[in-house]
Order: sequence, then C-alpha cells, then structure tokens
Amino acid sequence: MKNYKNKTTFIQKTKNYFNPKLIQVEFNYRKRAFIMSAIFFAALFLILMRYAYLTVLPTDLRSKLLATGSRQFETSVTLSKPRATITDRNGKVLAVSVSSTSLFILTRKMPKDEETLRKVAKQIKVPYQDLEALKKEKKNFVWLRRQMTQTDLNEIGSIKKWKNFLDTVDEPKRIYPEKDVAAQLIGFVGADGSGLEGVEKIYNTRLIEKPTKVDARRDARGRVVIDTPNDASKPSQNLPNLRLSIDLSIQQFAQNALRDGAIKSKAKGGSAVVIDVTSGELLAIASYPTYDLNNPPNNDPDARRFRPVMDAIELGSASKPMWIAKALDLGIITPNTMFDVRGGKMFLPGGKIRDDHPVDHSLDTQGVLRYSSNVGMYQISLKAGREKLYESLMKVGFGRSPGTGFPGEWKGRIHKPENWSEMRFANMSFGQGYAISALQLAHAVSIMAGGGQDRGVNLIAKDKEAEKNFVGPPIQFISKETSKLVSNMMGKVIEESNAGRIPGVYVGGKTGTAQIWSNKDKAYSERTAVYQGIIPANNPKLAIIVVLDEVRVRPAYGAMLAGPVFSQIGRRTVDYLNSQGVFSVEPFANAYLSKTEDKTPLQ
Repeated sequence: MKNYKNKTTFIQKTKNYFNPKLIQVEFNYRKRAFIMSAIFFAALFLILMRYAYLTVLPTDLRSKLLATGSRQFETSVTLSKPRATITDRNGKVLAVSVSSTSLFILTRKMPKDEETLRKVAKQIKVPYQDLEALKKEKKNFVWLRRQMTQTDLNEIGSIKKWKNFLDTVDEPKRIYPEKDVAAQLIGFVGADGSGLEGVEKIYNTRLIEKPTKVDARRDARGRVVIDTPNDASKPSQNLPNLRLSIDLSIQQFAQNALRDGAIKSKAKGGSAVVIDVTSGELLAIASYPTYDLNNPPNNDPDARRFRPVMDAIELGSASKPMWIAKALDLGIITPNTMFDVRGGKMFLPGGKIRDDHPVDHSLDTQGVLRYSSNVGMYQISLKAGREKLYESLMKVGFGRSPGTGFPGEWKGRIHKPENWSEMRFANMSFGQGYAISALQLAHAVSIMAGGGQDRGVNLIAKDKEAEKNFVGPPIQFISKETSKLVSNMMGKVIEESNAGRIPGVYVGGKTGTAQIWSNKDKAYSERTAVYQGIIPANNPKLAIIVVLDEVRVRPAYGAMLAGPVFSQIGRRTVDYLNSQGVFSVEPFANAYLSKTEDKTPLQ
C-alpha cells in the first residue's frame, strides 16, 4: 500500500508539473531550458556517434555498407541535352530535337554462357560476335543501338528478363522535317549530339547546352536503373531558336529548278544562290546533287559537297558587268565610249583573243556588254591598267572569303598583277585566269546592284529594327548612281536578247561560259554554264546566280542552259514575295513581247 501511494504521488506531481493552471505558480524557466538543452545535445551526440561509426571508423558494418553501395552503383553516363531548334526566316522548322530511345549494355554484368548471349543478340538485332567482343571492353557502359525508331523498339520487344545488364534510356535525336532541303547548308549532327557539318557545326556552341551526367544503378531486384532528369530530353528554354536568313519556299524553288536544269544539261553538279541585295541576306543557297539529312550518306562526297561555297569556277563573261561598273565609276569610260572591235580578233604577245560573236562595227559600252565582247573588255582594261583591275576584283570580293565560316570555303584565286603576262592580263579582263565560287559571285552582284555597298553575306536573319540603328562606315565599291546605271545596262542586255527572260518582270542579267581544264584529256574538255541576274533591273532587290558544272550538252552556253533555271527561280520567287507583301515588283511591259526576238546567243 505504501508503494502505491508513492507511485500516485509521483504521477500527480508529473501532472501538476504540466498543468497550465499550476505553471504560473511553479514554472522555472532556467530549469526547463537546461532540461531541453540536455535532451537536444544528447540526441545530437548520439547522431554524430552513429555517423562516425558508419562512415569513419573501420568497422565490419561500414565495410558491408560500402560493398552494398558499390554493387548498386554501376557507372556514370553523360547524356547530351536537346539542341536549339533551327528555323528559316519565317519560323518554319528546319532542324529540331525529339526524344528517342537508345539501348545500352553493362559489360561486366553480361551473361557468360553462350546460349543466353546468342538469344540476347538475336532479339536486340545485334551480331553475336559484337556482343562477345564486348566482354573484353574496359568500359562498363556501352551503347548498342542509339536513337532507335518506334519500329526498332517494336522489333526488339520486351527485355525485362535481362534488365540486370541490358536497358534503354531516352536521349535527344535530331530530325530534319524538310529532309533534303538546304541539306548542305544545315548539315547534321553525330550520335553524341555534336554538329558535324553545315550550320550545325558552325554554330555548334550556340545550339548546345552542357551535357547531363547521370548514374546507372541497380535497384533491389538487381535491375539496371538510370535516373534521367525530367528535362533531359526536352528542349531548353535557355536556348532560343537559331533563325536563318533563308526562306524555305524560295529554297525549294531554287533546288527544284537547279535539279531540273542539271538533269537536262547532263551536268555533274550545280549551284544556285538567291540573295537580298538590300541586306546581304541569303534567301536560298542550293547545291546539286543533295541528300536526306535524316540519313546522310557515308560514301557520297558529291552529294555532301557544298558547291556554292566550296567549288571554284572561272566566270567567263559573267564577270564583265562588275568590271564595267568599276570602270564607269572611276571615270575611265562613259556609256558613250566607243571601242573598235571589228572582226572580233586581237593579236597579243603570246597569242590572240577573239569574240565568240564578232561584229563588223564599233561598239559603245552598252554594246560591249550586250555582245559580250572580249576585245572590247580588253580595251577597257588597257585604259585602266593592271593595278586598277586587280584592285577592283579584290574590292568586289573576288579575292577574299565571303565569311560564312563553312569549312572548305573558297577564298578565290587571283594572281598578283606583277606576275601577269599580256595574255593573262587580257584574259583577266573578261573573266578568265582566276577562279571564284558561286557565293562570291552572288556577293559581288549584290554589291554592284545594291547601291554599290558591301553588306556582306548573311546566313542569319537580320533584325530590321536593330539595322535601323546601326552606325558604321559602309564599304563602298561604286556610287549609287553607277550602280543604278549598270543595273539598267544589264536590263537592256536581257530585253535585247533571249536569255533568262521573265514575262512581265524587268530582268537584268549576264551569262558566262567557262572552260574547264581536264588533266585526263590534257585539254579544256569540259564547260561550266553560268547565269547571273538581278530583279528588277530598274530597282534591284534580288540577285540570283546559277552555275551548272561540267555540262555535257553542246553548245554549252550559259544563256541556253543556266538561263532557264534562273527564269524559273526568278518567276516563282517574284510571285511568292509579291503575294507575301515582302517585295512589290511592279509589272513591266517587256520589249521582247512586242517585237521580233533577237536570236543571237549570249556567252
């Protein structure tokens, strides 16, 4: 009975201690703070002791935990993040990253018996020899099949029974919705997500984010698990789209016309460039042959070659407008200057020059351009001198890179004037003896027709508002007045001939036919057909260049082979831009529609 009373007394005291009514009387702040602190520090001490026991002290339990952890952790895997989307100037998607499934294997966990390994190889569509060889691989983590399609996944089927060494993970895959459109321009990426060619390579650092590193582990059932972050296969909001200057519709016009022209002329390849002369923006740049970006060929260098940028061509007569423009601007000649080109021949030390279409009368400057007189061009060059000709060719961009950044970009090849013989000097005056690319020619025409200013070659769409506030010294090749004069002279060339016409549009143009030296035949056995044009000639907005390489059709005049390609691209582009309200090319009553056509072929 005594013990019961003592117990009751203790319980009662405890209740009184926590009774709110009695706290006001008996509460001791110091005592309570001491008790709570003691409890807290005791708990903390126990936790720290336990932590030290598990992680620091060399106990059997620590060794067991480490062994368990190492069995669960297999390896670290680096997964690339989705690249930024590439679009045309209007926001149409040209390249985008989507989530795709890839298959991997852990080599150290592979089954040792041959029968099981053969079953695995058969199901996942991987040669047995390849799997067997992986047993000697030092790396634990090896990709087997990357970025598979849904069809591939369906063919493989379930691999749950082999989850302890075989599994899949989602990673980004680059796809190109337009397939072969602008293939050489856009380029493609490797399996690791890095750009290998084209814009994908040039702007690789702009298009990518830092890869994600994740761990491959095994769960309690021994299955391989990769904890992929939620955003690992989703496009990042930190990477804005890369907006190119090209217009998808115009690019398609150019590619289709170039393909048709190359087939008809039996050409080895070809180039077509459409450039906005008011801004220097490339609206289209086509190369033939081409390929599907979603399945780039490994053994087809012709298809992957970016001809407008990489191929060197001798222009022939296509270079004449640029040199006439500079000569006019320098005051060396005037539109009324007369040149004695009768007979179409001129003998020089080391040979002679001749005109393909000789006349029996003198020609003014317009006539030299119209009849593409080599003799007349040489006489213009004599008035100016070698240094002026060389300097002009360099300033118009024939001797320097357009600056696109593409690997293999042709910089031009022009020998110094002190190394010119008289025959070379004559040849230089009418486009022979030096080589440039189709893109360099497009750049030069855009300078000549675009007010005489060099606005560069722009692959990225310009911000019109930012351009309004741009302050900088313009690079001037010729004056605006001379630019307008030569553009109209080119318009008269087309109106008086049958090359590159577009009904209802005032076109300015010039053709060229260049010879190609064959090391096999030891002669100039091949031809390149060239056409350059501006639209409209009285107020140029577009420059279009067409080059057909190694044409097999004869005669191989640029007017006959490249001219129709230009007309098709120009007509469809004008209709399209007018319908979009981008440009307003006014209808023009072509002179040739109401008179007998002059059938004299142009060079």
